Amino acid sequence: MSELKIIPTVKRSFNLLKKDPALLALFILPAVFPIERIIANYLMLFIILATLGRSGIPSVPSLMPPIPFQVIYLIVGFLLGVWASAGAILKVTELEKGSKLGLIKALTRGLKRIPKLLVPAIAGLALYTLMISGMTIVISRYTFLRMGPLVQGASPSIPSTVALILVAVLIFIVTLYVATRLRLSAPACVLENNFGLNTSWKVIKGNWWKVFAIFLIFGAMSALISQIPIIGIYLRGVIVEPLSITAATLIYFQLQEAKPSREEGIP
Repeated sequence: MSELKIIPTVKRSFNLLKKDPALLALFILPAVFPIERIIANYLMLFIILATLGRSGIPSVPSLMPPIPFQVIYLIVGFLLGVWASAGAILKVTELEKGSKLGLIKALTRGLKRIPKLLVPAIAGLALYTLMISGMTIVISRYTFLRMGPLVQGASPSIPSTVALILVAVLIFIVTLYVATRLRLSAPACVLENNFGLNTSWKVIKGNWWKVFAIFLIFGAMSALISQIPIIGIYLRGVIVEPLSITAATLIYFQLQEAKPSREEGIP
């Protein structure tokens, strides 16, 4: 197993996007469906409602679109994101071989990977939801503890609130660890034609902190770009998502010592 280097991997991710800007094009449509942000907003709303009651924010639920529309929106966004990720992994693989895979070919070949790629994608989304839930619970319960006397009918119990916060922090830490260990499931799934979960768990062993540091850099980028008014969320999807999947593919090659040769082809 080769040594994983943080800064060179991040730089290589940017260089590959410069070399083949079509990687960005793959995520133009999925960026319209920022499902992670939508899920985070839902969790925050749900926990606030559970904490303060509807009297705390009476107007928010009425502003939401119909439930069927929301469900269809999330499903379509999820599938488009999986498809784009598969195509990006295939394009990065070809770039590492010294050639380019056309956008249409990447999408066509990526479409065949979607059924199996759904498994690590769903696992990743579930872990993300757990992490956001932990963070939201900590923030909301701390806020509730401070606002309790100001909220009508509220009588927060300090011991129970502290216990809940500690449990939420533990859930967040454990979920973050597991999510990082499974971060290479997508490239492993696409390139090995399996679910990729077992491969990712094995190859990241001993490199957890380095993998975490690489994606923390992209996470910081995502947070900064998201602050841009109006278009920040969309730009985050178009720029940071392809960078992240490119980095994941490069890390997979480094840890697997499986950098493809020029003679190998992608079926």
